[in-house]
Amino acid sequence: MTRADTRLSTPPTNTSALPVDPTRRRFLTVAAVGSMVSAGTLAAAALTPNDVPQAVPQPTAGPAFAAAARKMARVRQDWVTAREAVETLMATVTAWEAETPFPESKRKRKRWFRQREALSYTPPINAAWNSQVEAENAYRAAQMEVAQIPSASRADLLAKACLAVAYDAEKLSNRSAGIIAFGVAADIVRLELDDGKVVQS
Repeated sequence: MTRADTRLSTPPTNTSALPVDPTRRRFLTVAAVGSMVSAGTLAAAALTPNDVPQAVPQPTAGPAFAAAARKMARVRQDWVTAREAVETLMATVTAWEAETPFPESKRKRKRWFRQREALSYTPPINAAWNSQVEAENAYRAAQMEVAQIPSASRADLLAKACLAVAYDAEKLSNRSAGIIAFGVAADIVRLELDDGKVVQS
């Protein structure tokens, strides 16, 4: 039976990968973006076009960031869908483990592992895992694309920072972290060194 080539000997039973949000990160996020409540509104805050009436005028980020925000929302949803499909299929394995305690006998352990493997490496589960890996790769690639968009103004920098807050916190299995934030930091350094352009809108 063909197995997914991106897993270890056995797949994890807890496939939940929620955004990491400890107290300190929550405080920094709230301080940075005020009362924004979702990834979509977070990114949109820095990407609102000039023709939208606002109580306080806001600078407009370049079109590349608007396109990046739409793509990030799409690839994240693809990843969430793929992850949920794996979780649904692995629920059977999780239930079996709960009903079948790990044995103390060495011989019985071998049988336990064989039974668990038979449940875990079915064609539907393998296909779901491969789909999740593909979705994660696309997610990481989208983060890299955003990180590499050069910020030419404060509005661009704000847009990239909002996208970093919205999407860098996701806990992917490849453990990549802060991809977009690294691009923000690089832009700050570049703009500060380039005659203070970071203060322009």
